[in-house]
Amino acid sequence: MPALAPAAPLPRAPRAVVFDMDGTLLDTEAVHRVAMQAAASELGLEFPDALFLELVGVHRDANTRQLIGHFGEDFPVDAFYGDADSRFEAMWREGVPLRPGARETLAWLAANGLPMAIATSTTSPFAQQRLDHAGLLDFFAVVVTRSDVMRPKPDPQAFLLAAMRLGVDPRDCVAVEDSPNGLAAASAAGMMAVLVPDLVPAGADAARLAHAVLPDLSAVRALIAAAPCAT
Repeated sequence: MPALAPAAPLPRAPRAVVFDMDGTLLDTEAVHRVAMQAAASELGLEFPDALFLELVGVHRDANTRQLIGHFGEDFPVDAFYGDADSRFEAMWREGVPLRPGARETLAWLAANGLPMAIATSTTSPFAQQRLDHAGLLDFFAVVVTRSDVMRPKPDPQAFLLAAMRLGVDPRDCVAVEDSPNGLAAASAAGMMAVLVPDLVPAGADAARLAHAVLPDLSAVRALIAAAPCAT
């Protein structure tokens, strides 16, 4: 799907920006894919890319149901996740790249006085640890994780809680996501939702749910800079 015009202004001046973490700021989705495929291989199973893409942006409970639906009721979920998580932990601690434009965009937002939050499906304390390891944690006034909400994405609860903790009306927040599941959550929260696709391309719903579909975070920065009365 072609990107919506980055020059189109936001409908109102944003007062805060809420980011997803994995696949949006941290290039962790590709690392998850390697870890899961290796863990499946240890079990003698094929783990196609198409299956992994169905898991992106989805919380673990739903992922587990998807895996059992694909591999069958005898799939050793605990052994699989134990191995995949160990591999992922070792790889991200060696250093996970940032998504293009991530640090520069966060620094620009901070310099322009826009408070920022994280709304992620990763649990605590792992989300905070990854942000800290990447040198990004100090940019965020609020970090909302899967541990903070009863209903994960695509439910809007994480985004609504982030806005509440920032003290900003959700309608005055820009939300930045990489997955269709996260985009649905941000849109349902009433935020100005922006999609920067990572591994999963923008789908048919993107034009309906997203204010813009952009190629990278630098384009998000330009969009916010062009907002009416932007800071």
